[in-house]
Amino acid sequence: MKNIPLKSALLTAALALSALASAQQNGRQNLTPEQHARFAQMQSINDLAQDIRLLPELEKNKATAMSKAQAKQLLPILTGLQKAVSVQPNDAKKYLSQIEDKILSDRQLTALDDLALKAEQQRTAQRAQRQAGTGGQGAGVRIPGLPGGFGGGQRPGGQGGNAANAGGQNGQGGQFDPSKFNPFKTGRGADALKAYIAVLQKK
Repeated sequence: MKNIPLKSALLTAALALSALASAQQNGRQNLTPEQHARFAQMQSINDLAQDIRLLPELEKNKATAMSKAQAKQLLPILTGLQKAVSVQPNDAKKYLSQIEDKILSDRQLTALDDLALKAEQQRTAQRAQRQAGTGGQGAGVRIPGLPGGFGGGQRPGGQGGNAANAGGQNGQGGQFDPSKFNPFKTGRGADALKAYIAVLQKK
């Protein structure tokens, strides 16, 4: 008989964990096929936005800071993104390939991976905190190109006005228009990019 309270507590804990895991997956499962396709398409833009958001961090270490030659290669890409009306998935893939395969060194790529992992760990911890405080609500997935997202999840890259702030680029926050989506055009992402371009121009 003494084991009954313990078993009851374990069952309650198991049910709570199950509910939490379900809440985490609920967002993606509720997507329509069209939204799943949009999510996959926008991933390359997310990846590019994250890389560019983290590049300034490399400047904090002389061993990973951009050389003058690298800055010269990067600047046309960054200024082009800054001025573009929109960034399409195929363009993002092209820019990612240029940056990661032709410009950055192995040491810089490793440092970038470490920074991305650290950022993801921070986002995971933030999501866990929000789930603990809201009973698992409001911790869904935020998807660029799907205005408002669902579940109120953290924007990719942890930027409040970055890659997922798609609706706001349509002037009235209306229906998302991929032909006008550029995560580097407005908001904190644009401000950070402008500051980084200024750093590279001084090299």
